[in-house]
Amino acid sequence: MRKKIISGNWKMNLNLAQATELAEGIKKGIQNKKSDAQLLVFPSTLHLQKVNEILTGTGVDVGCQNIYPSGLAAFTGETSTDQLKDLKIRYALIGHSERRQFMGETDEFLNRKITFCLKESFIPVFCIGETLGERESGKTFDVIKRQVVEGLRNITNDDAKKIIIAYEPVWAIGTGKVATPEQAEEAHAYVRSELKSLFGSEVSEIIPILYGGSVKPDNVKSLLEKPNIDGGLVGGASQKTDSYLALIP
Repeated sequence: MRKKIISGNWKMNLNLAQATELAEGIKKGIQNKKSDAQLLVFPSTLHLQKVNEILTGTGVDVGCQNIYPSGLAAFTGETSTDQLKDLKIRYALIGHSERRQFMGETDEFLNRKITFCLKESFIPVFCIGETLGERESGKTFDVIKRQVVEGLRNITNDDAKKIIIAYEPVWAIGTGKVATPEQAEEAHAYVRSELKSLFGSEVSEIIPILYGGSVKPDNVKSLLEKPNIDGGLVGGASQKTDSYLALIP
């Protein structure tokens, strides 16, 4: 049985005082929560150390929004897993649509990131998803298949078990639009079928698949009831204490 995962992507939002207040609010609020869900937050890189200090020991894991697939080296502006290890960070977002769209990250480059993360004993949260144009032209499954197959190329079965997938239809991120639970489940079931083709039935049933795209407290329950939706990668609703806590099943 896959454990539910509620993860918050804070993106390039919040100043230090706001990030500190949010982390303190989560720390206090989860004391009253009785949940088996795994909890994750992905603050801005600048705030990782402070947020991690606050949430250490609470059961909420802290991850980085991006890594560069290299040890310490001359890559100005990037973040190395070697630096993150000092903070005991072990989760990394890989392939978010904003990085694909605005930073030009390709399937091949994301495969390098995933491979490097696994080699460094990090857990990649690998994001996939189609644009509105791709969905409207009937290419949703083609896009998902390409991203899964190319992103996970040459990954072993043992390493695949350590990966978290996040399906995020680009047209539903930050737009207020959300895939219906049925649309989301259809995509998740297809992702799992592709994972089965790559890694076999046993491994495919282990890998969690999160849904992202305007997930809010008022729709999270109907999404999590679907058999292949194992949690959420949440943007806006994760950046306020009350709404983040309300997402937890």
